[in-house]
Amino acid sequence: MDLDKLAYAVAMAETGNCTKGIGPRTNNCFGIMHWPNGVRKPKVYTTKEESYADFKRIWKKGYGGVMPGMAAASTWTGNDSPSTWLAHVHHYYNQ
Repeated sequence: MDLDKLAYAVAMAETGNCTKGIGPRTNNCFGIMHWPNGVRKPKVYTTKEESYADFKRIWKKGYGGVMPGMAAASTWTGNDSPSTWLAHVHHYYNQ
């Protein structure tokens, strides 16, 4: 599994590679959240590359650095349409 290809695939599935949703205004290509002061908010990055590096760190540490299956998709998406997310990730990964 190529982690760079997976990062691109997840970025496409989440934000059209930082062109949609929270991507353009936060440089957050992955929908990565954090909890400042106990409030769930999208993490803001200085650059798109910084969000890619954070995704790869999170994926290696929390998801074993492997290709996602349904369990990882459910966790990553907060169980919000995980099968659709997973199909999109696999599509972009295999392009």
